[in-house]
Amino acid sequence: MFTLFGQFLRKMNRYRVSILKRSFQKTGGAEKYLWRVVEKFSSRGVDVEIWSASPIYKSMWRKRGIFHVVHAPSLGRLGKLFVFDQVIKRHLQSTNYDCILSMDKTTFHTHIRAGGGCHRSWLERRGRYLPAWRRASLWIEPYHRVVLSIERKGFTAPWVRRIIANSEMVKREIMEYYGVDEERIAVIHNGVEWEEFREPFEETLTGQEELKRQRGLDPHRFYFLFVGNGFERKGLRFAIEALKRLPEEANLLVVGGDSKESGYRGLVHRLGLQGRVMFFGSQQDVISFYQVADAFVLPTIYDPFSNATLEALAMGLFTVTTRGNGCSEVMADFAGVLVDDPADVEALANAMSKAMDFTVDRRRIRESVAHLTLDRQVSRLVDLCLEEGR
Repeated sequence: MFTLFGQFLRKMNRYRVSILKRSFQKTGGAEKYLWRVVEKFSSRGVDVEIWSASPIYKSMWRKRGIFHVVHAPSLGRLGKLFVFDQVIKRHLQSTNYDCILSMDKTTFHTHIRAGGGCHRSWLERRGRYLPAWRRASLWIEPYHRVVLSIERKGFTAPWVRRIIANSEMVKREIMEYYGVDEERIAVIHNGVEWEEFREPFEETLTGQEELKRQRGLDPHRFYFLFVGNGFERKGLRFAIEALKRLPEEANLLVVGGDSKESGYRGLVHRLGLQGRVMFFGSQQDVISFYQVADAFVLPTIYDPFSNATLEALAMGLFTVTTRGNGCSEVMADFAGVLVDDPADVEALANAMSKAMDFTVDRRRIRESVAHLTLDRQVSRLVDLCLEEGR
């Protein structure tokens, strides 16, 4: 892809990396991960540039001159996706970078971190829980057709050197759906800010009852914690329905945002669970919620690797989730229960009931993910991107 002259320049000048991330959220694991990647590249003496269609964080990086905003017209999510990909492709084809790392759905890159998983797999899994007519319509919607087209090229184009999946589940999906050779896909699980959780964890062991009182919770009741944006994908409906089958002392704390939250509040009302399900919206500080929780539940339909699940484990929480969550690959047997089908509310309720009855060794659960520090996992990604051509 690069010219001989460009290869010569690389040897004479600093290594150059371009990172692609179309959109940002103010609270999100992918965004936190990106900043760590940038810092790690910079610490290795690498020049980094970020290309995005979102100006949220531009001011943070303006002085370093590494953040570039691609102005996509207001054509809805389909237009923004397509325009960003085309603008980025034109720019990158005329510029010499040693590594182009995509952290989004794009077609032109040397490396891609498939942190969002495989869109085709998401559509198939989502379709299992929709009426037949809605399931069929998913595959003909223009947005999904474009995403699938970009995804295919982004995984199979000849200029793509390596694909980084964040779970073995995603690796298998890319191989199955797009015929990618196994050796081209590396699996690097997500990481957790291990030291950041140490003090809150120790505080929880000795003072959880007081922490509950400070948040206005009854220290004698049992609190499940659900964390995630996009309630349909994360399976909040199933968690609420399962709660109905549990004893009155069981409650559910919901942290995260969704434009259809009112519908879930309506479900709580219809099931007579007022007072037992509490919605807190998106939160900058999620650690304090892990502190007051007695267990974690995420009956997700599809999650390539849930950061929230890993954080819950790092806080020593017994975890109930599904095999459709890539984080399930790093869960020890004693750390929780896995459910095959999130819509199997009876099985989910039984798993949650086990969490209430189980004698939990929270320190042992925390130590089970000690090897997945964020710094270590980011270093592995950066090593992979730099292993060629340097």
